[in-house]
Order: sequence, then C-alpha cells, then structure tokens
Amino acid sequence: MAKIAFDIDNTLMKWDREWKLQTPDFALIAVLNWFVGNGDDVIVWSGGGKDYADRTVEKLGLHGVRTVAPKGSEKVDIAFDDEMTSLGLVDVYIRRHDNRSWSQ
Repeated sequence: MAKIAFDIDNTLMKWDREWKLQTPDFALIAVLNWFVGNGDDVIVWSGGGKDYADRTVEKLGLHGVRTVAPKGSEKVDIAFDDEMTSLGLVDVYIRRHDNRSWSQ
C-alpha cells in the first residue's frame, strides 16, 4: 500500500484568482479516487490547515481519504502539488496557468 498526498489549492481545487472562484479538478479527483479504490493510504492536506482540508473533503464528497495538517507533515510516496516540492519520493507538479512559477 502506497501513501499518496494531494494538496488542495490550485491542485484538487483550481483557482480563478480574477473572479475569486474555486473549481474542482475532476480529472485529478478521478486519479485520487483510483488510488482510494486501489487501497492506498490517501491524504488530503493544505497549508490552510486541517479544518480547511476537512471542509474541502466534505464539500467534494471524497470518501476513503484522511486529512492531516500541516502540508508535508507526513512522509509520502507520491505527492501531488501545484508547487515544485520535495514532499514525496515522487512529486507530481500540477501546473496551472496562474501558478506563480508559470513565468519561471
């Protein structure tokens, strides 16, 4: 069983900063659900804290995941994030057009 972590802001939830709207990334949520169905330990975390992660998991109707805080508080095998990180043995960078690193 692998331990997989997903960040929230601009990863599971896409941000439209101009309109201040969040939209679920349904394709990435399908990936998350695949890991859950595979029996992996799936974590949702956020720099916004555990309460924020709990509310987002509930809002998205995610089942079979757990929330932890702060982001990076557990060692994971795979980490999905909108920033280039070293949070997992494998890090998957979710690039968005409005990421701060877009112009880098």
